[in-house]
Amino acid sequence: MKVSDQHTDLEHFLKQVPLFSSIPGPQIIEIASCFHFSEFKKDSIIFSQGDFSDSMYIIRSGAVIIYSGKREEKNFQTELGRGDFFGEMALLSDLPRNASVKVTLDATLFYLKKKDFENLISKNRHIGLFLSRLYARRLSSGFKFREIQPKSIFYTISATDPDLGLSHFLYSMSFHISTESKKRVLVVEPHLELESVMQRFGLSIIPCPDESLFGLLPPDTYKPGDFKWFYHESGFQVLQVNKGFNEKLVPVLPLLMESFKYRYDIVIFSLAHHFKNLEQQAVRLCDKNLLLINNTRKALRDVKQKLCAIETQAGTGLDRVRVGVSHLCGSYGIAREDLKRELSLSEIPQIWVDRSDKALNDQIDTEKRFPVKGPRAVAREIAGVRIGLALGAGAARGWSHIGVLKVLEDQGIHIDMIAGTSMGALVGAIFAARGSVDHLKKYTIDLFPTRALARKKIFDYTLPFRGFLKGRKAMNLVATAIDHADFMDLVIPTYLVGVDIMKGEEILFETGDVSKAVRSSLSLPAVFTPFKYQGRWMVDGGLLNPVPVSILEQKGADKVIAVCVESPGSHPKDRTRVPGIMGVISRTISIVHGRATSGFAKKSDIVIYPDVQGFAWDDFHKGEVLMQRGIKACEEVIHEIKALVQ
Repeated sequence: MKVSDQHTDLEHFLKQVPLFSSIPGPQIIEIASCFHFSEFKKDSIIFSQGDFSDSMYIIRSGAVIIYSGKREEKNFQTELGRGDFFGEMALLSDLPRNASVKVTLDATLFYLKKKDFENLISKNRHIGLFLSRLYARRLSSGFKFREIQPKSIFYTISATDPDLGLSHFLYSMSFHISTESKKRVLVVEPHLELESVMQRFGLSIIPCPDESLFGLLPPDTYKPGDFKWFYHESGFQVLQVNKGFNEKLVPVLPLLMESFKYRYDIVIFSLAHHFKNLEQQAVRLCDKNLLLINNTRKALRDVKQKLCAIETQAGTGLDRVRVGVSHLCGSYGIAREDLKRELSLSEIPQIWVDRSDKALNDQIDTEKRFPVKGPRAVAREIAGVRIGLALGAGAARGWSHIGVLKVLEDQGIHIDMIAGTSMGALVGAIFAARGSVDHLKKYTIDLFPTRALARKKIFDYTLPFRGFLKGRKAMNLVATAIDHADFMDLVIPTYLVGVDIMKGEEILFETGDVSKAVRSSLSLPAVFTPFKYQGRWMVDGGLLNPVPVSILEQKGADKVIAVCVESPGSHPKDRTRVPGIMGVISRTISIVHGRATSGFAKKSDIVIYPDVQGFAWDDFHKGEVLMQRGIKACEEVIHEIKALVQ
């Protein structure tokens, strides 16, 4: 833009900014001549807390956030957009900047140097009055730093091959975001699809829902016919860009995104398998980028090149690029753990598209299946509705976890991830193998109808040098129940907790042999011998993390349900007898676990406390009764759980 055009634009713009709206036209022209023009890319820092104050700024287009504190501990104050101004407080007080400003969407700014700002204030009392009222309003309303509630999140989604089922994945994911969170979803298709294709996905053509969405675009850059709108009955919309116009979007894309910010919660740009100027601009501007890949050895080189190109454009940032696998091309491919290593990914890629009839025939998968997987799993993550279940320690009292799972299953409450400690690890792992309470019950409490059978099938005594029980029977029980599964075989993502007894460190198990991880987690000190696994001597995870809510937080659960069976006082009520050695051990573990549970509840959305007082640690034959205690405790809070899920 020429300098003369910039000033003409600024004169017109300043008349619409509240700070200058009361100033006569001739003075606006004079004021505009004092401003300077600058452009900032997404993620740029305009100034930092503590910097010298030399300018105030007005946003012509784009968006910024203002925050105080160190980078690791940001306290967000607010987000500013078109017409907002910032930086004037430091000029008025003649102090260093008290906050930092970061660009969140490519921004065009007009700025005024300190000397010109002071001159402006002295000549225009209206501006001084406006500012004084603004600050008074902030003070009276208790204005303070607060965390921003994002107006929208921008995604791109692309593929390394045109035949990976990208459209099936995209529209299935959009359906589940809309139906499970009620968030407003817009899919932008820069590459024209035939109307017949859109109809196969259940999309109907509609008039433009809001002409103002294009209000920031220069009028000479587009015609109404360049855009076509579609609607799905679940609520999400699709904006198609006609062929030949998409390259014109490159320079004005930030303006279009700015318009979308206030109407939609989630905006997804479908880049298909292309990666030209428009696609590169979209990747740079969007918050997150999803890449659907072919996992065959033949395609690996192309996958690496595409991933590298996207990461280069996306730049640094936490979790800016996510990778998922499609199984539509090639029945056999590289193991996903190997893909993680060969592509230097931060996590093992999940399967986003499998060989289903709907994927092969361009149809949306609308079923609410459990276990959650594929497009629905990604949708629940994007929508922020993933439910995590933390199952705590508790020896035989942990059978009550099965009752909780039974109620959740009967009520259709779908669990997205599980974290388990000790007995919670055993119950959680077996449930995660099939996602079925019937299967879980068959391989646990149904095996132990009597104390004698329980002792026969669980207890394998050894010389008590390091513990009374070897733990092999318990490990074999789990291995049989899960068919010797690896963590990758579990249908529900599961995380198990143990403790390295030599270092006193909490250890998280999420890869490898599940039965060995369970054996490590349930090694009650003095009851089971410590278990050497992955080069460490492992004991009961409940010593440090008896109800592993913290693990679910780390793994991104949006809502957490915790089940605690080792609350203080859950040991047997009979205090008249002198306890034997096993009784002493049982009570000791209960006390340790009970004390260690303090603090987890405040991190949970709902905590379930089955009434298991009066049951001993080795009452494995009382599974039916303990399961009923879990059912009763869960039924008492099921209305809260349903409200949480909805």
